[in-house]
Amino acid sequence: MRYTVPDYYKKFKCLASDCPATCCAGWQIMIDDKSLKKYASCPGIFGNRLVNSINWEEGRFKQYHSRCAFLNEQNLCDIHLEKGPDFLCRTCRRYPKHVEVYENEREISLSLSCPMVARLLLDKTDQAQFLTTEKVRKNDGDHLQKNDDDFDEFLYSALQDCRSVLIAMAQNRNEVLNLRMAKILSLAHDVQNRIDSRQLFDTENVLERYQREGADTALAHKLIWFSLVNEEFCGENDGQRADSDYLSVQWRLLDYLRDFEVLDPRWVPDLQRWRKALYGEGPAVYLERKKRFLAEARAWETEYEQILVYFLFVYFCGAVYDGDALRKAKMAVMSVRILRELAFAQWILAGEKLAAEDRAELAWRYARELEHSDPNLNAMERMMEEWKESDFEVLILLLIGEM
Repeated sequence: MRYTVPDYYKKFKCLASDCPATCCAGWQIMIDDKSLKKYASCPGIFGNRLVNSINWEEGRFKQYHSRCAFLNEQNLCDIHLEKGPDFLCRTCRRYPKHVEVYENEREISLSLSCPMVARLLLDKTDQAQFLTTEKVRKNDGDHLQKNDDDFDEFLYSALQDCRSVLIAMAQNRNEVLNLRMAKILSLAHDVQNRIDSRQLFDTENVLERYQREGADTALAHKLIWFSLVNEEFCGENDGQRADSDYLSVQWRLLDYLRDFEVLDPRWVPDLQRWRKALYGEGPAVYLERKKRFLAEARAWETEYEQILVYFLFVYFCGAVYDGDALRKAKMAVMSVRILRELAFAQWILAGEKLAAEDRAELAWRYARELEHSDPNLNAMERMMEEWKESDFEVLILLLIGEM
């Protein structure tokens, strides 16, 4: 079995009671069948508490005021304290580990929804690397095994190769982040065309073309030319994109989040507060502030690079199951754009300044809403396909236009 993890994987250490957002509250904690049987047969007073604190029909822990029944006043787990870590259910043992399953490979990441992981990731100044090892383990992930006779090894290999190039593009710090994201979309678009036309064999030629000497400069010129010939997104002569078409697209960015299943009760009121801060004083004020914000946010590009790479690593190769690589790349790019817009809003509310811990909090809160709800992940993928704001051409124009 091959295992791949990010290079910061072993640096994780749970904050326990010091965590600003315990993982034992705010969402349902599902219990695996093996743990359910163990809990059902646990003797004594604690066994009675287990029996009475589990929703046996749905296979999850009961909650009180959105907190797990075993989360005590010190924000520590009574199961862990009473019985030790091995007695925890699979969900609790693993979080914040996130496992993607591909035949005989396991890609294990750390979920951005964990505040400690967000801090690890955004504090990281060197480029993220991914480490692969071959291991044989007892009972090697039987519960994770996908017995899929239709698994397309050829497509998976092509996606892995493509992802490596995309991550290299994301980590090219000689270019501004918006240009990197535009190039990522361009490559994913070309690869998607090969998938759709059943010309997967040509993917290798596409990747070779993008990696050829001088390809970066040629592609950058092509993307900038593409934005210039679409004058409806170009605004005034001084470069300000002040026209209503640009603003109507930009201002709908946070609308992606309004259709999410709500996991955190603070999410909706905060979203309304952010929208008011951004758009409440009209287009002229928005554009003038945005110019100042983008200039300051250049200093945070390494943080957004790490988030971009995170989403590419976790989700891109999942296209082996649905054949839609472009949507995965769009979701990575769109997540960075959304987080930057949320940072813009918080920057306004904080008097045009934003601390690193506040940017990290925005990251883990967004990831919690997106990644811990299958309906929200599905909704995001649909939006990448259906919304005008996520069209390939529109995204390119917006990215290049904000450089």
